[in-house]
Amino acid sequence: MKDKKYIEYGLFASILIALGPILWLFINICHKNYEHLLLNIPSVIVTITLVFYYLRNYLKLYNKKCNIALHLLSYIVSFIFYILLIAVMVIAFIGFGMGISLIQQKLFIRGEYLTYVIKSPYYYLLFVILTIVASRIRLLFSRERKFYCANKDLYMCLKFDKFLILTIIPLLYILLTSVVVIAEDGIYDYSFYNLKGNKYSFSDVEYVNTGFVDSGRNKGEFFYNIELKNGKKFKLAHPSMTTPSNKYDYDTWQEYVDIDKYIMNIGAKKDSSEEGSKYVQMDKIYVDKLLSVVRNK
Repeated sequence: MKDKKYIEYGLFASILIALGPILWLFINICHKNYEHLLLNIPSVIVTITLVFYYLRNYLKLYNKKCNIALHLLSYIVSFIFYILLIAVMVIAFIGFGMGISLIQQKLFIRGEYLTYVIKSPYYYLLFVILTIVASRIRLLFSRERKFYCANKDLYMCLKFDKFLILTIIPLLYILLTSVVVIAEDGIYDYSFYNLKGNKYSFSDVEYVNTGFVDSGRNKGEFFYNIELKNGKKFKLAHPSMTTPSNKYDYDTWQEYVDIDKYIMNIGAKKDSSEEGSKYVQMDKIYVDKLLSVVRNK
């Protein structure tokens, strides 16, 4: 009886919660106000997912006599719920990445910069953390998990949750602090064991290797690898994660043109190749910028 009331109240509350974002989206579309759609649409998806979660549970609880029509409806609702759940995970992935970016910006960026990236291979920790979280979410909706925790050993479930948290915290710390910032006055290298970071001038650059991947799954992907005189290496491959200044607004990849000019002006060695440029799936204006980087020697 308590479970039934909980599910009914949850369904009613989730519908009320979902009405707010849906009404907000409807008003914005009617008034052609598209400024907040990037926030509006995810909020609608998240709240509708909550509605389908409680609706799915309600149908399972209500259909005690195994009515075929209700069983089919329950199956359809469950299918839609899991599709929406995947969409919520994608939204969470994007939001998590943006959150990491903003925190790094506050911690390590001082004034103007050209670009900054999470150092290789530490950016893969982003996927590791999200995989752990996604697997935890899957367990939350798993019947076997609920049965085990309810009937076997709740202590072990709580212990497992604590283990996940203790695993994520150091991974998150490493991810946040493993950053390379390239500014007009040089290269700033931060790490989880050196939060103050090291600064290198462009004259410390010994060698540059740049071009396009010409085989495998990442064909056409641009890369820009920097090696310092002390042997330290930095791998760059993507445009700025965020651009707080107006310098590169609507001018994607221009930062690499500028970085390359700074480095090549001090006489660094360069190995470059246009092989693989034919696989690049970008507008010609961006391909031309990347080719100018490759050809600048």
